[in-house]
Amino acid sequence: MPVQGIEVPDHLWTHVQFGEGRKYSDNQAEDMIREPKVLASFDAWTEAFSSFVAQKGKVEPGEFRAFGYTAPTHRLANVKLKWRELRMGAGFPPEGSSPARQQELGLNDDATLKPKQSEADRRR
Repeated sequence: MPVQGIEVPDHLWTHVQFGEGRKYSDNQAEDMIREPKVLASFDAWTEAFSSFVAQKGKVEPGEFRAFGYTAPTHRLANVKLKWRELRMGAGFPPEGSSPARQQELGLNDDATLKPKQSEADRRR
């Protein structure tokens, strides 16, 4: 099985410190243009990255590639969920569930097939 994840070779992990001694508002992305060492370092990094990618070659798509992948449907799960919703709305919660226990104790009287209105609003 192939190794999965994102490979980042050590030589591509770099950083350049800039804007030391300046206030935060004067040390933003738009201020990097005034920092020749930052731009030179970034140019060198993009060259190294480009070279690494060219050297690595084309990566064949895997089983779960984003483009062209169609996720499986959840029709059966959706039907089961709708059936549970209808039963709950009609006042038949799943046995042993929290709503069933609340119903037994008389704490939950919100069985409805029209859940747009809250129980509190109905009782007022």
